[in-house]
Amino acid sequence: MIYYMLFPFVLFSIGIGGLAASRHFLVMVFSVEIMLSAAALLSVSMLMPVNLALLLFAIWAIATTEAITAIVLYRYISRNDMDLDIRRLSEYKY
Repeated sequence: MIYYMLFPFVLFSIGIGGLAASRHFLVMVFSVEIMLSAAALLSVSMLMPVNLALLLFAIWAIATTEAITAIVLYRYISRNDMDLDIRRLSEYKY
């Protein structure tokens, strides 16, 4: 039983590590998505029967929206020859 609860915590810490270590936009977005998936896994492992399906649907909807937004922004930025480093975003004029 403890392994079912340990795995989401490991995934969540990987997501926090990716968010803290990288300044690349897509890595940050996917790190947040890993953290949301870890939260969904933890809720499943706890077996909370009250509105569990609604909670999982909300988490997966947020993660899907986040991935679609990341893909759209990546295509926009790569077409305009911009860098994805978030420290340099203030240099660009829109």
